[in-house]
Amino acid sequence: MLYQESALFPLAGIRRQVCTAEHLLKTIFANKQEGLLVIDSNGLVTQITMSLAEVLHQVPSEIVGHPLVEVSRHGSFKKLVRVLQSGQPEPGCLETLDGRCALVHYLPVTEEQRVLGAAAHVTFLNCFSSECATLAGQYQSRKRPARSIGAVQYTVENIVGTSPQLIDLKETILKVAPRNSTILITGESGTGKELFAQSIHAASLRRSGPFIKINCAAIPDTLLESEFFGYEEGAFTGGRKGGQVGKLELAHGGTVFLDEIGELSFNLQAKLLRFIQDREIQKLGSGRTLVSDVRIVAATNVNLDQLVKYKKFREDLYYRLNVVNIHIPPLRERREDIPALVDCFIQKFNRLFRMQVGGVAPEVQAVFQRYSWPGNVRELENVIERAFNVLEGDRITLAHLPAHLTALSAEFGPDEEQVGEEKNNGIASALLSGQGLDQILEQSEKMIIMQALMLCKGNKARAASMLNISRPGLYKKLLKYGLT
Repeated sequence: MLYQESALFPLAGIRRQVCTAEHLLKTIFANKQEGLLVIDSNGLVTQITMSLAEVLHQVPSEIVGHPLVEVSRHGSFKKLVRVLQSGQPEPGCLETLDGRCALVHYLPVTEEQRVLGAAAHVTFLNCFSSECATLAGQYQSRKRPARSIGAVQYTVENIVGTSPQLIDLKETILKVAPRNSTILITGESGTGKELFAQSIHAASLRRSGPFIKINCAAIPDTLLESEFFGYEEGAFTGGRKGGQVGKLELAHGGTVFLDEIGELSFNLQAKLLRFIQDREIQKLGSGRTLVSDVRIVAATNVNLDQLVKYKKFREDLYYRLNVVNIHIPPLRERREDIPALVDCFIQKFNRLFRMQVGGVAPEVQAVFQRYSWPGNVRELENVIERAFNVLEGDRITLAHLPAHLTALSAEFGPDEEQVGEEKNNGIASALLSGQGLDQILEQSEKMIIMQALMLCKGNKARAASMLNISRPGLYKKLLKYGLT
C-alpha cells in the first residue's frame, strides 16, 4: 500500500464516498425519467444521458465532443447556450422534447466566478396526467417569472436611449464594470439608478454572484444595523429564532446596492466605512468576525457634497464611495431619448394589458418634448400607463394625457402659430428689401445654430449632434458667422 490507513488517511471512508458518488451517477444516467446534458465553455457536449440522447435520436457516443447546435433537433436545449453566455441560471422551464413533456433546469457550471460550461437537468413528466396539464397551465399563465433572491432583471441592453450622454454612460459602465472599484450613482429621483446598478453587476465578473439591494431610506434606523450585518439568536428581544444573515453577508461574491445612501444615519455611516475598509462583518450578539467579498454600488438623489459641508454625511465615507462617479442626467437634458422611451413603454404595456397601441399622436409627442419632466423617466412611464387605462382606440392622443399636460398643449399652441406667422412676415420683409435666397438661407442657418447652442448650453459637441453635422463642420460655420 502506498499509504497506510490511519486517522489522517481514512481510506475506507474515502472509498465508500467515491463508490456512493459513482453509484449515484450511474443511477442518474440509467434513469429514463430524468436526464442530464452538459456542455463546456466552447459549446461542445461533454456528457449526456441515454434518455436525452434518445430525444435527439442518437447515441451518446455520436453526441459527445460535438457542438450542441449541430446535434440538437429543432433548437432543443437552445437555452443552454444562453445560460453559458450570460452565466445566469434559468430554472423551471416547461418544454416539449420529442413529444414528451419535461421540466428543465438550465444551470451554469462555475468555478471561482468563472463560467466553465452549462448543464441541463431534465425531468420527464406524463403528458397525459392531470399533474402535467396543471403544471403547464401554471407556467403559461404566469405574467412574470419569479426571480430568485439576488438575481438581476436588467442589463446594459435595457438602457433605452441614443443621446450622446446616454451613449457615454453605457460606454463608461462597460469599462468600469469588470473592475471591483466602488461606484457612486447620482441623479434625480426617477432617472433609473437601480437599472444602472443592475447593469453594472450584469456586465461585471461577479454576474454569477448575488445582487443584493438595501434601501437605506425604507428601513428604520433601529433595524438597519441588523439588516446590514445580521444578528445571532438572542441578540435582542423579538429577534428571529436562529438569528438572521445580514445583507452584506448574503452578497458575498456579488454586489451590494446601497440605494438612498444619503439617508444613512451618522452612526451607521461609521460602521459601513469600517466594512468598506476591512470587508469584515460582526453580527449583533456575536464575537466572531466574518469576511465578505462584495462590490459596493451606492446611489443617491441628494447632493452629498452639501451634506458633507453641513456635517450630515461623513467626508471619509463620501470619498470611499465616490471612487467612480456615474451621473445620470435628468430627462429634460436629453429630450432626444423621449421617443425611444415612449416606444419602449408602449411595447411594455401592450404586453401587460394585451392591447395593440400603435403609438402617440404628433401633438402628444410635441407636448412630451416641451414638458420639463420633474419625475424623469418614471413620470413618463406613469403617463403612458395612465393613457393605457383610459384609451379606447389604438393611438394615444391629448385626451388621454393628465390635465397638466393638456394644459401645456393649450398654452403653447397659439405661441407656435404666432412664431410661424412672424417667421413668414420676416421672410417676406427680407425679399421686399432686396435680399436674395443665399442671404436669407445664411441668416436662417445662423439663427438655427444659435438656437442649438442655446439649447445645449454652449456645448458644441451636443449642438453638432443635434444639428446632425460633424464637429469640424460646426466650427467652420461658427467662424463664418462670427459666433466663436
